[in-house]
Amino acid sequence: KTGFPIFYLILLYVTILGILMVNGWSEINRTKKGFYTLLQREAMVLHQHFEKNILEALESLSSIEEGKGGTLEESIAEHLLEVAHQIDQKDQEGALGPSDFQTLKDRFTLSSIEIYDPKGNLLRASSPPSLTQSFLQDLIDGKRTVMINFLGIPFERVDRFTIAVQRKMIPGIIALHLDKDQMRFLLRQFAIQRAISDIALREGILFISVQDSHLRTLAHTDPSFLGKREEDPFLKNSLQQRKPVSRIWRSPEGEEIFEVIKSLYLNDQPFGLVRIGYLSKEVSSLLQEIKKRVALSLLIFLLFGFLVMTLIWMNQNRNLRRMKEMENRIQLAERISSLGHLAAGVAHEIRNPLNAISLGIQRLQKEFSPQEESKKQEYLAFTSLISKEIRRVNEIIEQFLNLSRPFQLNRKEISLNSLLENLVNLFKEEASSRQIHLQLEVTELPPLPIDEEKLTQALINIMKNGIEAMENGGTLKITARSFRDRVEVVFTDSGPGIAPHQMERIFDYYYTTKEKGVGLGLPIAHRIIEAHGGQLKVESQLGVGTRVTITLPTIQKEESKTMKEISLG
Repeated sequence: KTGFPIFYLILLYVTILGILMVNGWSEINRTKKGFYTLLQREAMVLHQHFEKNILEALESLSSIEEGKGGTLEESIAEHLLEVAHQIDQKDQEGALGPSDFQTLKDRFTLSSIEIYDPKGNLLRASSPPSLTQSFLQDLIDGKRTVMINFLGIPFERVDRFTIAVQRKMIPGIIALHLDKDQMRFLLRQFAIQRAISDIALREGILFISVQDSHLRTLAHTDPSFLGKREEDPFLKNSLQQRKPVSRIWRSPEGEEIFEVIKSLYLNDQPFGLVRIGYLSKEVSSLLQEIKKRVALSLLIFLLFGFLVMTLIWMNQNRNLRRMKEMENRIQLAERISSLGHLAAGVAHEIRNPLNAISLGIQRLQKEFSPQEESKKQEYLAFTSLISKEIRRVNEIIEQFLNLSRPFQLNRKEISLNSLLENLVNLFKEEASSRQIHLQLEVTELPPLPIDEEKLTQALINIMKNGIEAMENGGTLKITARSFRDRVEVVFTDSGPGIAPHQMERIFDYYYTTKEKGVGLGLPIAHRIIEAHGGQLKVESQLGVGTRVTITLPTIQKEESKTMKEISLG
């Protein structure tokens, strides 16, 4: 493998994503719990105020029962007067029957409802009448519009609490009756209602409610709930709890409500419940803002994590590629070293016999040439062919020896312009004979610290490959240009190109596609370029041609100094 496995990178990225999401979710829940805790603490403060006011209000009821009067009796009288007018209006819309009377009695906590004509004659009643003509006489005569029998009178002296009023819609009289328990309930209800109304509530509190031990509403910030009874198991259980409890529920309108409930004790006996309801949308809006911030933080972390993971992956792959290249170089060096040892042995065993054969051929040509002209020409041609092949074998041995010798560079400041011009002149005749056009495009190049002999050898090998590739003629273009820290030389031929499967082996020793090639020219050129601290790159496309790019540094690098000391023998 040449890179960091993508599976592990994805696994690491998903793990980090999961950790961030869990952490964000936990942070939102902790914040939500913290907000509800703050609301519960605020509710506890309000509960203390309400409990104090309610207990004081309940204690003050004893003085009212003793007939000392007060504003509560007047408030109840006003309340009953308003109830009488509502009943008058309902009777005007349609005569009230027994079921209507019962509904009104339950709704307004009454024991009896009576309706009289203008002369005091009973028209309809929810129960047998109990008023005397004398009590109604002032109303019949028009001297008064309201008659009340309980203002300023002690409770023990009144058996029945009555209010009678003249009707507004049509002539007549409406009388309402309450027993002692109903009057006590109304007094308690008005006292508690006043107790919870004394404190101004901040925005966000939906309601405050006080219920008795039967879960009947004694006081509520919404008067329409007064007197209603609830059957809620949670509220029933809350009556037995000394400590406050809380819950979240949805109203019929779909609003989410956070409610804090505390039981109220009177004389160490459960009296009822005090409930404070908060609109959860206040908390929800704050949580929504926090969610946006958490999401933004999560997005930033994700982008940052993705960037870091990508950089790690790229750096890891780059390091692994370098390690792979180093391994390849080491393996190549080992192969070359083995070949070098083989070359040294072959050279030692073959060069001496070759020299002897070469000397023998020269002597045969001079001393043993036939006298007949026809045979002499054939003899000289045959011996010349043998000499030529001997020289070819000797050249191969020299190339073997180049692989086995330590690669020492004799660097000097050399102009690459003149070196390339000499190279073109050297191949001009051969290229012309093959119908190949040499094209040189060179700008003014800076002097380079190079070994002229070795670099010339490398360039000759590359030039020969390009010329020999164009069997049917063509163009070999040589361009050179300088950059800030390097010089680039490019050889482009118009030959048939190199097949992809062959491109993988072009730097392998002894691999060649030529009929009489040895396969050492390009690998040796590659080795020389690398020894100078440069790079050799080959690009090819079938049917288009081949492009060889040589890059040489303008300054001698320390790594090139060590590379040139590599010995393979």
